[in-house]
Amino acid sequence: MAQVTAPTSVSGSQPRSAIQLHTLRDIDTPLPETIRRVADAGFEGVEFAGAFLESNPHAVREALDDTGVTPVAAHVDLTRIEANVEALADRMRHVGCNHAIVPHLSGGYFRTKDDVDALALRLEGLADRLDSYGIQLSYHVSREPFLPLFDRYGLATPVRLPSPGIVWRLAAEVLDLTIRGSSRTVEVTAFDRLVSRTDDLTFEVDVGWVAAGGYDPVAIFEYLGDRMPLIHIADVRRTRRFPPAFRSVPPGEGILDLDRVLDAARRTDVDWLVYENDEPGSPEAAIDHGRSVLER
Repeated sequence: MAQVTAPTSVSGSQPRSAIQLHTLRDIDTPLPETIRRVADAGFEGVEFAGAFLESNPHAVREALDDTGVTPVAAHVDLTRIEANVEALADRMRHVGCNHAIVPHLSGGYFRTKDDVDALALRLEGLADRLDSYGIQLSYHVSREPFLPLFDRYGLATPVRLPSPGIVWRLAAEVLDLTIRGSSRTVEVTAFDRLVSRTDDLTFEVDVGWVAAGGYDPVAIFEYLGDRMPLIHIADVRRTRRFPPAFRSVPPGEGILDLDRVLDAARRTDVDWLVYENDEPGSPEAAIDHGRSVLER
């Protein structure tokens, strides 16, 4: 793909504000009541997570209609989507949601070119199936796809040897540290290959985890262009130098240059900025913090 540059175009309208409901998973209320709470706080949209598949879709639709909140998308595990595409499509269409997102995938999907090609074929086929129901499919971009591909460095054969996943994760981290600052570009990553091997699949960029992967989220915005309908406004803090480990923190309290990223995000053509904090100390406080962040 073309060399990455910072975005310069200005979209016709500002992205709208939403919250990833995984942030509020510990609030002990039914999903319809949670929707009403975030509506009262001023959010325009919600992005569903696990509770969505277990909730009464009629009650969820009623809460959405009552509040005017938009169902932006739903995070659903890859295997669960594949297990019953029709059932998921029926539930999503009932509540007026037309966007499914595959969340975190483990590093095993991104070790070699063959691994990525197999995943790309799988996701592209699933995107085609969901499109027949009027549903868009995206992949939630986290840190794993930004680790280097083993077979770019002559390590395709060793990585096929049976070993615990942690062994290959450590090997990927060592390789990543070795190439950092030299040939370290998006083009050497599994992320680049997944993008180039798909057409209908789109991407939800999690700015915190992209930064944890050692890449500039602002550059990734331009890299993806119109294949990025949503942006996750999230942040992480490093908790261990090697092997690298990170934990989710409120946006603005970690490694992210939040103001710069927000400014760039608002100059893209995305429709939604989605606030997320995977480990909120207080879910109620996270609602208020999310609104303050997206209003900055």
